[in-house]
Formats: sequence, C-alpha cells, structure tokens
Amino acid sequence: MELFIHIWTNLQYFDLLNKWKILSQWKQDRELASFFMENFPWELAENISPQYEVNFMAIREIKKRLGQDYFNKISWIYYWSDNCEYLTPTKIEIDKAILYFREFNKNFPPHKVRTFTFVTPYVGNKMMERLEESLEYLNSLNIKNPIEVVVNDFWVLRIINKKYTNLKIIFGRLIHKLLKTPLIDTYWYEAHPAWELIKNKSEQEKIKIKNEIVKWQMKFYSSSEVSLDIYKTFLKKHLVERVALDYMEKREDLYKNNQIGIDLYYPWALIFTWRLCDTSAIENPSRWMYAIDDICPRTCDKYDVSYKIKTVWYNMIQRWNAWYRSELNLDYLSNEFINNDNNRFVFAPFITV
Repeated sequence: MELFIHIWTNLQYFDLLNKWKILSQWKQDRELASFFMENFPWELAENISPQYEVNFMAIREIKKRLGQDYFNKISWIYYWSDNCEYLTPTKIEIDKAILYFREFNKNFPPHKVRTFTFVTPYVGNKMMERLEESLEYLNSLNIKNPIEVVVNDFWVLRIINKKYTNLKIIFGRLIHKLLKTPLIDTYWYEAHPAWELIKNKSEQEKIKIKNEIVKWQMKFYSSSEVSLDIYKTFLKKHLVERVALDYMEKREDLYKNNQIGIDLYYPWALIFTWRLCDTSAIENPSRWMYAIDDICPRTCDKYDVSYKIKTVWYNMIQRWNAWYRSELNLDYLSNEFINNDNNRFVFAPFITV
C-alpha cells in the first residue's frame, strides 16, 4: 500500500506541500500553527477547527500503524475537489497546479515516477465547459505516467471514454456508493424486530432474533458496490481499474477485495453531499437552505461548520455543501490490505476545499 496526498483546491496550499509544512512533525506542531496564523488567517476562527486536531492525531496514528518513516515516500499527488462543481478549476489553475507539482518533484525527488491525479466532482451544464477545458489540457500533456482523473459523474465518465482517452479513470467516493450515515455506527446494535417475529417469543428467543439481525446489518454495512459482480463488469467495460473508499472504523470487510485497486481516504469520511450549501449563507444569509444554482463565491475557502456530538467518538464537519466525519483508528485495517501493492492510502491532511 503506497502513500498519496490529496491537497486542497486553493493553489496556495501547494506552498505548504513544497515547504513541507503540510504535515505535523511532532515537535514542529507549534511551528505549523504559527505558519497557519501568518499565511492562512481565514482558516482560524474564535475556536480552531477540529480539522487541526484531527490532522495531528491522524499523522501520529499513521506512524504508529504504518511506521515512523511512512511519510518518507509520497508516491502521488491528488488535487482538487470531489463534490462541488463550482470549485471546478480553470485551465489556468490546472496549468499552475502542474507547475507546482513539478516543483514538488524537484524539491522531493520521488522513489519512483510520480503522476498527477485530477479529482473531479459531479458536474452540471454550467460548469461542464470549464471542466472540459481542463480535461482537454491534461489529455494533451506529455507526461511519462498517464494522468489520472477521479470521476464522480457518469457524464464525465462518458466524455473521458469518448474524447480524452489518454486519461486513466478512477471511480470516486460519490459515484461508488457506500453507506456512511453516522446513525449506522451509533444505533446499529439497537435492532427492533417486527412484532410478528417476536410475539409469543421468550426473552431469550427475542435476543437471538435481534443478534441475528445485527449480524446481517453489519455484513450489509461492511459492503460496497464493488462487491457486486455486475458492478465489476461495468467497471471493466469502461476501463476503470480503481475505486475510492472512505476509511470506516469497525468495517474490516470493506477492504477484503483483491480484484480491483482501492483508494482508501483517511481521516475524513464523506457522509453525504447535496445542492444546498449552508456555508455560503455565512456571509449571505439569503442563500441559506437554497439550492446553489449560480456561480458560488467560494465562501468555503474561509469557513467550516463543526458540530458538537457528545454521544459518539468522532468529529463531524460541514465544509461547503458536504458533511464529513473523522475516522482515526487504523487498527481495523488488515495487514493483508496494507501489504497489497495495488492499494493506495490517500491521506487528506485537511478537508479538501
């Protein structure tokens, strides 16, 4: 399993990567915090976002589970956002990102040839033209390894297969379905069988029925679409060799798959996304609970909304039109998955906006 870094849409974050301040380095935590205060003051509010605490904890968990030198070999760079079309980059932004990527290769020579992975969201008619400009540009680049595109929209999949055949396709977290609602992990042990199943049953029989339900619930929740043969056939037909999964604690069976490459996102799991963007209402209250059908001012560059959840073990954050939950404990990741060279560990130090 190789290490990959998914960085944000803001081109300034490449400076963090190139100066090696994107990652907490134990005793340098204070230095990292000072760097953010100086260069990215809009990321800090009255209370520091839980993203910073989760970042530090995640890096330490990675080093504990995968080795202290795990960050010495970064194989790949993932870039841009996977769930808001109004964050779709211009051709100029992509060109600058490629330059920063090459600078990173120069500053930190790779142990093998790196390539560039472009992450795309679901896209409507308004932003498709802008996205196609970027795809056409990437398709024309002469880079040793083929550029990859993370796809979260079936129309984007069709366009790449028809027009931009130099690009390799990865199915993203939105187009590849997985149950991630927080209610599952909080309440799945509270099984409530139908009355017809438990009437006239003893308490021991009721407990046995409940346990059976929980067993099948856990089996279902620990599966994704890639476990279906018909889905694998679809992927093969459209030349898709990899799919993305969010790392989820207590669901070891999610990663028991040796037939297709897995991109495992950590430590933020995407719960869901929609067309309503409450983040944009922070500066413009009239946009609250209204669909974002116009070009967005990218308020999400400045804010996130964190939720205090006292009954569960994770942080939950809204950033632009999506909700995320933190997942830290890597003990649920099997050695078999880690030792599979076809798998990738995609570390997003902060939520990718």
